[in-house]
Amino acid sequence: MRPGMHTEIWRIVLVGLVAFLLGWNLGYPLEIVLVGIGIYIVWTFRIISKLFKWIDKGMRGIPPETDGVWGEISDTLNRQYRRHRRTQEKMRKTIRRANRLTEALDEGIMVLRSDLTIDWWNNSAASLLGLRSSDRGSAVMNLIRDPEFVEYIHQDEFIDSIELSSIIQSERLLKLSASRFGANEIALVVTDITRLNSLEQLRKEFVGNVSHELRTPLTVMRGYLETLQDMPSNTPSANAAFGQMSEQVTRMQALADDLIMISRLEADNQQLVVEAIKVKGLLLSIRTEAEALSDGKHTITLDCAEAIIIQAQDSDIRSALGNIVFNAVRHNPEGANIEIKVTEYQDFTDIAIRDDGVGIDTAEIPRLTERFYRGDSSRNSDTGGTGLGLAIVKHSINRCGGRLIINSRLGHGAEFICRLPKDNTQS
Repeated sequence: MRPGMHTEIWRIVLVGLVAFLLGWNLGYPLEIVLVGIGIYIVWTFRIISKLFKWIDKGMRGIPPETDGVWGEISDTLNRQYRRHRRTQEKMRKTIRRANRLTEALDEGIMVLRSDLTIDWWNNSAASLLGLRSSDRGSAVMNLIRDPEFVEYIHQDEFIDSIELSSIIQSERLLKLSASRFGANEIALVVTDITRLNSLEQLRKEFVGNVSHELRTPLTVMRGYLETLQDMPSNTPSANAAFGQMSEQVTRMQALADDLIMISRLEADNQQLVVEAIKVKGLLLSIRTEAEALSDGKHTITLDCAEAIIIQAQDSDIRSALGNIVFNAVRHNPEGANIEIKVTEYQDFTDIAIRDDGVGIDTAEIPRLTERFYRGDSSRNSDTGGTGLGLAIVKHSINRCGGRLIINSRLGHGAEFICRLPKDNTQS
């Protein structure tokens, strides 16, 4: 039993006992006991009234002076109030710190309610999007009216980000990415990527220009080496040296060609020429080239219906599929089976290239489409590849509106799926 309750019980017992003894002496024991109980109730109500007044004032200041159960209640309320005040102060400090942090960020942050109206933003968002205090509560589509953004912000699940020109400075390029939180609210992050985009354009131009400039000297060197190799006065050691030099020049030419291909695919001004392509005819041509490369060391099968047609740019899709099939030949040992299978679905067509060869470590799969990433050196050291093949494949498939899916485990073969949309309206 709590001390306050113990005190209150003894107080009631004492009041009742004193009233009974006094009433017994006066000859009115019951009446005096009732009077004593009444006095105790009045005193209790007076204390309760003081306690409620203190509570109504926000429990500020010192609680009413009392003891017993009501004193213990007031002390408990006072402790709870002080604990609540300390918690509130901690929350205020945390909120102030979070506000200082968000205001210090270069990225703009905007919070949208579930109905896509603007609830809050930081200074960077105000600067990048031209927000004013009167914009709070307005629909974000009234501020950013780009159709691409309107389609993006209405998605049920945000996976990628979008890039848009600034609504206040058209030369600025902004990257917007959204995510849901709380009660279906949306956090919209806005990043100024103008400088990064300029640097990326410079990189693309540099790679493309250097690759083009390399072509002429490499062609000249290769021609002279072929001439020198054909000279009858050459010694065996000279022929071996010329052979190695010729091999390296060939690899450099392949690298330059691949870099030019990537530069072409990345160029923003490249027009995508979409046409109807008979998939089986295209894959038969690629299989013939792969069989010549394999020289009978692999079994290559094709499963594709005659009627399947895809909408894509011929050069892009031929380059992508050819790279995957030729890689399957180069990177797998003699006797491996390579299967090319085309499956048509309602909205897309899957072109899958599977093999039962050495496979790929699962940890390497996310990096396979990076430029110059060659994976496990034990598989690639003798292939003569440039490390750009799958980067070209990814760009080519993306330009056709599709995506590349890679499934593999080390020692269990690999599967590359080119998923292409039925309705490709890109241009």
